[in-house]
Amino acid sequence: MEAALLPLLVQAAGTILLFVVFLLLYRKFRRPAFLDWIASWGFFLASICVEGVLQQPGAADDSRKVPYFLLNLALLAHVFFLLRGVSRFRRERSASKPVEMLWILPILGVAWLFSGTNAPDTYISFVRAAAYVVTAAAFARTPGSAGGRVLLFSSFFLWAVERAVFGWAQLYYGAGMPKMYTYGQYFEMFLEMTVGVGIIILLFEASQDELQREMARLVESDTQVKEMGIRDRLTGLYNRHYFNDVIRRELAASRRHGFALSVLLIDVDRFKQINDIRGHQIGDEVLQFVANFLTACVRESDLVFRWGGDEFLVLLTQADEASAAQKAEELSRSLPHIPGAEHLQPTLSVGWATHRPKAEFPRTLAEADARMYERKLSRKKEREARERGPVRP
Repeated sequence: MEAALLPLLVQAAGTILLFVVFLLLYRKFRRPAFLDWIASWGFFLASICVEGVLQQPGAADDSRKVPYFLLNLALLAHVFFLLRGVSRFRRERSASKPVEMLWILPILGVAWLFSGTNAPDTYISFVRAAAYVVTAAAFARTPGSAGGRVLLFSSFFLWAVERAVFGWAQLYYGAGMPKMYTYGQYFEMFLEMTVGVGIIILLFEASQDELQREMARLVESDTQVKEMGIRDRLTGLYNRHYFNDVIRRELAASRRHGFALSVLLIDVDRFKQINDIRGHQIGDEVLQFVANFLTACVRESDLVFRWGGDEFLVLLTQADEASAAQKAEELSRSLPHIPGAEHLQPTLSVGWATHRPKAEFPRTLAEADARMYERKLSRKKEREARERGPVRP
């Protein structure tokens, strides 16, 4: 094996490894930028192969124009797909535009133009240096892991410096360029490895951030599902099923701390008439209005439930009999005018009860229900008496 081919073989091995890394990353993340980088390093590998052919002795100068053209074409294609991949990676563009492929025309022209110069591949080194500077700057501004961004910026910036120095040496020394510059290919292989590591770090931390965001969305979604399970869809109040969980907790707290626990049962008077005459939409609006009214009239520590149909329940924590009776009277007399229920304005019949120690809570509910029903009958008789008018002698 000739000594001149060894650096090329080492660089080819590094290029193949980076090519495989981009293939695996594309299979994992399916980001379009990786397709561009796969193409970029595929062309770069092709340029190494062509350069190996050019280093074979014995070929006439006029027969080298086509290989130099292919070398320059592969390197310019490498630069084009590298820069396009960087752009798509930063902007997360999902698709390329067909018009972008028109770049193949100036690439073909420039590759053929440079292949006829005295230093066919020298100017391409400067083009690559400029492209690597742009790539370094782009990765420096890319959101994500600081470690990944620093590694990618440093790798491409050093690669740009290496290409610029190599291009200057080709212009300055010509064919007699010192042997030390051939070691630049070992350095390029090392930089390719750091590029692969930098991309992996950048994507790993990005995937970790995405995982954390997904976990937060799942927690929020789970909270919403649980909230939907304990809330009445129409009124937004807690539902009767949730009351069974709450009352056990509140009864235990009442026994432990010795404070009173009271309950209000509330019925919307004339609700059936409103539904039958004004329609179910107005009926729903009445229930929503009453739900908002009850929520606004109790303390933050109290809990309001939709008990079923047109009935509501209010659990008054740390409220004795006097407080419960006062709140019941206040609610039954202060319901505002409800829009949409003209001539059928509802009222509230409110029953109350205070839970007694060692008593079963269903008995407390039955006591509140009896008071509510008594109040409802009284309201109904009063309303019927008003509708009949004064009794004539």
